[in-house]
Amino acid sequence: MPTLLRSPATRLGAALVAIAMALVGFLPLFDGPGYESALAAGLIVPGAAAIVTALDVAAHRPPPVEAFRRGVASGALLAVVAYATTLAHGLRAGFCDVLGGSAHFALGPGLGAALGGAWGAVAGELAAGIRRDDAAPPRPAWRRRLIAVLAALAAPLGAIGVSAVRFYTSPIVFAYDPFAGFFSGTLYDTVVDASGLLTYRAGTLATLFAASALAQHLVHDAGGRVSFQPQGRPGLLLLGVASAALSAATVLEGARLGHFQTSESIAAELGALSKGQRCEVVHPRGLREADVQRFVRECDAHIEAGERWLGAPAVVDGAPLRVRAYLFESAAQKGALMGASRTYVAKPWRREVYLQAAGYPHPTLGHEIMHVLAGAFARGPFKVAGRLGGWLPDPGLIEGIAVAGSPREGEDLSPRAWAKAMKDLGILPPLARLFALGFLAENSSTAYTVSGAFVGHVRATYGADAVRAWYGGKALPEITGASWEVMERAWHADLDALTLPDAAKAQAKARFDRPALFERRCPHVVDACTHEAEALRARGDHEGAIAAYRRVLSLDRSPAPRIAIAETRLASDAPGERSEGIRELERIAGDGSIPRHLRDRAAERLGDVALAAGDRERAASWYGEVAGRLVDEDRLRTLDVKIAAANDERARAAIVELLIGTRGGAPDRIRAAELLGAWAAQSPGDGLPSYLLGRHYLSDGRFDEAADRLDRALAAHLPVQRVWIEAERLRLVVACGVEDVETARRMFAQYAAHDGAAGTGPAVSEERRDAALRLLERCAGAAARPTSPATAGDPPAGEK
Repeated sequence: MPTLLRSPATRLGAALVAIAMALVGFLPLFDGPGYESALAAGLIVPGAAAIVTALDVAAHRPPPVEAFRRGVASGALLAVVAYATTLAHGLRAGFCDVLGGSAHFALGPGLGAALGGAWGAVAGELAAGIRRDDAAPPRPAWRRRLIAVLAALAAPLGAIGVSAVRFYTSPIVFAYDPFAGFFSGTLYDTVVDASGLLTYRAGTLATLFAASALAQHLVHDAGGRVSFQPQGRPGLLLLGVASAALSAATVLEGARLGHFQTSESIAAELGALSKGQRCEVVHPRGLREADVQRFVRECDAHIEAGERWLGAPAVVDGAPLRVRAYLFESAAQKGALMGASRTYVAKPWRREVYLQAAGYPHPTLGHEIMHVLAGAFARGPFKVAGRLGGWLPDPGLIEGIAVAGSPREGEDLSPRAWAKAMKDLGILPPLARLFALGFLAENSSTAYTVSGAFVGHVRATYGADAVRAWYGGKALPEITGASWEVMERAWHADLDALTLPDAAKAQAKARFDRPALFERRCPHVVDACTHEAEALRARGDHEGAIAAYRRVLSLDRSPAPRIAIAETRLASDAPGERSEGIRELERIAGDGSIPRHLRDRAAERLGDVALAAGDRERAASWYGEVAGRLVDEDRLRTLDVKIAAANDERARAAIVELLIGTRGGAPDRIRAAELLGAWAAQSPGDGLPSYLLGRHYLSDGRFDEAADRLDRALAAHLPVQRVWIEAERLRLVVACGVEDVETARRMFAQYAAHDGAAGTGPAVSEERRDAALRLLERCAGAAARPTSPATAGDPPAGEK
């Protein structure tokens, strides 16, 4: 064989790797060492190493040990070329985390390329076609090269196939691949936890050690056959056997090590199952029984509500569709077991949804249920909308039907209204981009909201039958008789019929005028540093938190970290830090070059500082300035409560402790509860402390106590109109949570009556009224259904 650097195959492979990585690196997300560039290299370099090694070995048939060494060397060379190209992009655009990104690269494509080269040696040996009969004619060179390339690609592609099968047949979305390294599985989880890669690559090293030991015991005999030849080195043989055993152990214990999971392993880890009429919920044994049963009822109700929206029952194999929900205790547990920590996921073909506990009503359960229900009308193996029989997904329609068909808790504007605001701002994306793979190139908030608005428009204009047919694979122009251009113009005309306040446009700009994930630089490092800073700040390490925020500021163009730094300084005891924090907030609030929503955040924080210091007039002034630019009722209500506290000394201490914290520190809920209780006892006619305690109990899942406190609040005087409205909504939530349908109906009637007519104060938005009505419908339907005994603690059906 020619030496490594003189090999034409190696030179060509290195050039192609460099070109491919150079092109990929021009995407902002890939322009330096990091998770994405490591993943891209993992998909390119190991296969290239396998091919160039196989071609050389097939052409020259060196001894097996030389072939193995050549393969590892080829993999190392191509990995260095890929890494050098990535470094060059980092020098061009700036580095995010050169050490962490380099570690990703070494553990991902670095070792993967060495393994790919080692496999290439095997592929080359197979392609060489060692003749058992010397009289047999040699194979043509082109045929030998073709076999070498196909055999070289067989293992990398086969490994991807194994991951695809696991994705399809189990709940997991992540993958550990022997060649590519680690794939997190979700686009929107920007904090990637690849901790299992260390143990996984320990298995890879063990595999390479075992292969090296075996190669040193293999030779070509006189007939050209590969045969085993003892070397008289028992220590080497023993090391090879031990390495092979370690490699096998990492595969057999993969679920325990977190390299993969199955339905059985996840169900065993969670440990309990509860069944409803249409839902079965796999959940941790430690969750409160009342919370579990409430979730089961809610899941059943969402299925019925989703079928009503779709206009037809969801049927699978002639029977009503049933849904399995995996309810994890926390985002961390969900991320460890199935791979999506901060992203909720559904797999329609498995009729499963994956969520973490998040209170009642669950904020995204209805959305994920809609994915599964819509799948009953879809084609293809994944039961999603798309071309080519469902093989090419249409993410705009997949997410749009879930957004349009599910309730949106806590929203003040509908997707239609948000789309109108985006149109007025000139940032509304064209439908041709959204209802294709271009959906993924948009900011996620924009893509989800606009696609949901258009799907809702299609249903309102053409009916639920049209939506189902569209999701089932029929072209929308064929269904409606109108071209995409005509439908888009009609939709825009419908949006133009809406009138929105200027505050809605300002909030739309803050919410939607952001870069898409693929356009962000260093999102993993930025978000990881932000999380680290928040954790340090919560522990009282203000200096460390400020350092982490400054690193975020150096990588991210947003001035938001400046506010976080100022807020951290407010909590510091170091001389001058608090004063500097206040001065920085004042600079931000008065800087016209900073986006309006960030200036308003700084202004509100200045109001908090004034309120905590007892400067009631200044606090009310800051709060009033911010309130004039908001449409978010939750924030407006919070500002109203703070303004009320500024005007009532009895309330100030409790509100400061509950919402702000003393001296810029975190709020103390226990101390706040004590102060609220004292306030309620001293002022029995004031309903505000009882309302705040009711919210506290509801967030803690204590529904009976929440009902008592909210009833007290509504029976007393609630001077803040928005608090009165929210107290009625929360009482509706509590009533539905305990299946008190009569109270729920009464509270909904009172809540919906706040229409703002005749100058009666703040009105309940159409979107919030719709969410409350949907909750009441689910609540009333759940109460009418017969209940079945829980089977908590039993293993999932079919797994006994």
